[in-house]
Amino acid sequence: MLTSLFSYVILYFQCKDNGDIMSYNLDSDIIQRILDQNNIVEIIEEYLPLKKAGANYSTLCPFHKEKTPSFIVSPDKQMFHCFGCGESGDSISFLTKYKNYTFVEAAEYLAKRAGIVLEETNSSKVNKNKQTADILYKINRDAAVYFYKNLKKAPHVLAYLNSRNIKADVIKMFGIGYAIDEWDNLLNYLKNKGYKVEDILKTGLIISKEKNGTYYDRFRNRVIFPIFDIKKRIIGFGGRVLDDSLPKYLNSPESLIFNKGYNLYGIHIAKEKVRNKSFILVEGYMDVIKMHVHGYDTAVAALGTSFTENQVKLLKRYSKNYYIAFDSDEAGQKAALKAINMFKKNNLNARVVIMEDAKDPDEYLNKYGRGSFDKLIENSLDYYDFLEFHFKEILENSNKVEYINKIFDNIVNVYSEIERELIFDKLSRKVGVSKESLIKEYNKKNIKQKTLINTAKPAVKPQVKKITTCHEEELIKLILINNDFAFKLSEIVKEDTFKDLRYYKILKELYECRIKDISIDSESLKKITGDSMDVNLQIDNVDYDNLEALFKDCMKRLKLKYYEEKRNILTNRLRQSDDSFQSKEEIMNEIYCLAKKIKSTKEEVN
Repeated sequence: MLTSLFSYVILYFQCKDNGDIMSYNLDSDIIQRILDQNNIVEIIEEYLPLKKAGANYSTLCPFHKEKTPSFIVSPDKQMFHCFGCGESGDSISFLTKYKNYTFVEAAEYLAKRAGIVLEETNSSKVNKNKQTADILYKINRDAAVYFYKNLKKAPHVLAYLNSRNIKADVIKMFGIGYAIDEWDNLLNYLKNKGYKVEDILKTGLIISKEKNGTYYDRFRNRVIFPIFDIKKRIIGFGGRVLDDSLPKYLNSPESLIFNKGYNLYGIHIAKEKVRNKSFILVEGYMDVIKMHVHGYDTAVAALGTSFTENQVKLLKRYSKNYYIAFDSDEAGQKAALKAINMFKKNNLNARVVIMEDAKDPDEYLNKYGRGSFDKLIENSLDYYDFLEFHFKEILENSNKVEYINKIFDNIVNVYSEIERELIFDKLSRKVGVSKESLIKEYNKKNIKQKTLINTAKPAVKPQVKKITTCHEEELIKLILINNDFAFKLSEIVKEDTFKDLRYYKILKELYECRIKDISIDSESLKKITGDSMDVNLQIDNVDYDNLEALFKDCMKRLKLKYYEEKRNILTNRLRQSDDSFQSKEEIMNEIYCLAKKIKSTKEEVN
């Protein structure tokens, strides 16, 4: 049966730490966060080779023997299902079945993987928090109904919304309401519904007057926008004034059920519509609503705060493609730069929509309509083009060095080495500086972050292969400085896993040279490598005080790279193999072992 979040209800696990008993909250909301921030495709791909099959992925079922893949993984539903044996579930249930984890072990593993810190608590506190959360959801739901009914009796507010092309169907879709201009109207309404003042206070809907111990409504004379989570529960509210008074927007404070950095306005609608489309990220509630009015039903917005990594993880579950349509002022464009870097860092595709004749999507659509906005999307800027656009004034002021450094500061977020190489090609043409000089300067600037670009000259012979990442170069560079580091290559040389990889023989010869007490310098290195790689190492900008730490770090990263290369080789072999099921099973077992090594090595690197 499919794993049901509602069956989890309240779960916690205990472990001993210095003799004390600790327990962790694993209620349904935390489980939902854990599932949201772990893509099931990535989880299962750590253990099984997945092959694209339309909108889904397929592989041989790990739970029964079969010759034809019937094990399907759905990125949209975040579920797996085997049409052969009937096994199915989510990421947690996969780990419980495949790895024999207990439920709490699987949840703990996925929480750590997503960077979620599990709250230390005890069973009575978990129960109390769950009960309190349920009450807060009910209070918010009743408050939303109250605001919605108020709007129906406020013709001036309806007229305001209609003037902004927000009609009855959109008002209903988003649950838009109105907070009347009285001090405690909502408070009295909720008290009459039987809710306690202390619980209402926890939602942030009312504020306490410390001087006399009385309470008043947070939202007064404002259009109200209920904020829904992905399960369509109301977790908070945003309120907008009807005039130009300040603050223009007022939001619910964070609470037991409302964490701004983990949610997005409009996500409950957009996630259902985004299949085969792109999310459009905007800044405000009205921007989201106006986008939907004009047919852009995948628009979402951050909740009165800057865009966060956790929001990227939430969006990543549903799509890899994004448009950023932030305000056109300086603050909006800085926010767009931060957002596109966050997408790029997570290997996601994002483009920036430039609106030069309006301050935001709401105003632009009012002025020019959907047809013109479609053209803005069509002409949106990719990552490098946006960097050029954003920093163009620096270049126009003839400050090439500052311009180049600004580009350098940002492209450290580029996940793909190939893309970074292409960026250097474009930058070289833009500023009239050779690509080699740019790369050398970039490497100097970023040596400690290990985001180096290869500077090796192309080999003369077409069949010659050169190092294509920094790890081997860095390792050999450090060995040239301190030959004794070559002894540590035994970690790679003595592991059978690496014997068919490209640079294994070179590393083995370096190791054997040191075992035989043969010194390793530039000349001996050329003899060892022969024509197998082009060595042109520049030993500069090295932190001589931390050579040991640098070497250990580089070794770990190189081993991780080699484990992943070996896994890819085996995965391709499995896909192309006509071998017997037993042979394939052996390959899958080897892939599984590599996945464990990759996991543990990643933990060491991190």
